[in-house]
Amino acid sequence: MKTSRAMLATLLTALTLITVPAIAASFKLDASGNEPFYRSILTKEVYQHTRSNALQDLTISNATGEQVPYALMPYEELHPQTATSLDRKKLILFPIQESALSNPNGLRVQLEKNTGNTTLNVISSDAGSKTNTVYLVDAGKKHSPLKTLSVDWQGGEGKLLAVEILTSDDLKNWSYSGNAVLLKSVTASNSILQNTLLLNNATEARYLQIRPIEPSSTKTFNLTQVNAEYNSVQAITPNLLWEKINFTARKQGNKTGQVNIDFESLGHYPASRLRLQLPQDNTMTTVTIQVRNNSNEEWAYLTTASAYSLRQKGKSFTSPDIVLTPTVARYWRLQFNQSSGGIGTENPTLSLGWLPHTVVWNGRGQAPFTLHVGDNPSIVNHVEIASLIPDFKIEKIQALAIAGLTTEVSTNDTTAEQAANSWVAPIDYKRWLLWGGLFLGVLLLAGMAYSLLKADTKE
Repeated sequence: MKTSRAMLATLLTALTLITVPAIAASFKLDASGNEPFYRSILTKEVYQHTRSNALQDLTISNATGEQVPYALMPYEELHPQTATSLDRKKLILFPIQESALSNPNGLRVQLEKNTGNTTLNVISSDAGSKTNTVYLVDAGKKHSPLKTLSVDWQGGEGKLLAVEILTSDDLKNWSYSGNAVLLKSVTASNSILQNTLLLNNATEARYLQIRPIEPSSTKTFNLTQVNAEYNSVQAITPNLLWEKINFTARKQGNKTGQVNIDFESLGHYPASRLRLQLPQDNTMTTVTIQVRNNSNEEWAYLTTASAYSLRQKGKSFTSPDIVLTPTVARYWRLQFNQSSGGIGTENPTLSLGWLPHTVVWNGRGQAPFTLHVGDNPSIVNHVEIASLIPDFKIEKIQALAIAGLTTEVSTNDTTAEQAANSWVAPIDYKRWLLWGGLFLGVLLLAGMAYSLLKADTKE
């Protein structure tokens, strides 16, 4: 009796360790209208059920079951990674005599009160001398690198005005930074405005000097406004898909101080980001990432990164996500060493993040259209985007109608759904039936032999 109970307990333990294989999944494509092409952004469930590292088992079919061609496009091709914005700032402008710059110590700032406003002006002690007028621009003590100016002026309409730009930090030493031609012309048929000054190189100098190249132009040229134009480039945060993967084991070497913490991914996720959450505050360490697909393979080195979780004055500071080359792997290992900070007795969590593909497909035939993954189809109608749409442009792809994905095949048991693993081969029922029939045949023959042997013994 005790032996039977022990065998039953062992069997139940083995059953709990068995990972349920993920079944193939179908997704309804919600295509409205009668468009020739649609685009669909793949969801996390598609990557969960696919059995291919590169979605090579994905098919799209219409209502009659006929496959339609499609193209897979990476996230980066359809979504810009940076955004450029133009920031314009009005600069302080002073018209002064050219001779005043030869003695910058003689320059003084003066407030002039006029009717309704007060203006700031730069006055030279050498105000009596008659020299050409130049324009002194103050860009500020600290500013972003400046390369483009836009100006406004009075006089000289319809004439080309050539100017040069000098830069300085101390009003004593000036460097040539470029020249430009200004033109403002308005006629009955059209208007022309060229008011941009482009420096040869971006500068962080505080002072700029704008002066007409032809001295005779100073009588008709009156610069009234100068604007600095800064182009700021900002990275756009991508819309990543995230999946927390399962902790499986922890091994620690007492002599070496090395700690290996293993995880298993249940889907074929092309991870380009890793999010590591350390269990204890005020932890600073170095982590090595390793991967493999089979338990009997050697671990492959992926990357090394710094990881921290700090709490100071009520605020939390955590290390940023680890950026990777897109990697599909079943087993992931975090390796820590006590000599480089180490980790406590609790285990961290690991999440994989990736950029979803967009599938562009041909709406041939009748709806509904179905996207299917998880099988081993003999034919997959996957083509390059240039073959699907010969004259394609990114702008045209972005303008295509969007068809969302709705899961058609799913299980009601959420526990089994979480345990489903697309790395595990699905059950081959035909093979099991054949083996079961063979086993039953053997049992039948054994029973018949036993009956005959028992009858002979009685005789």
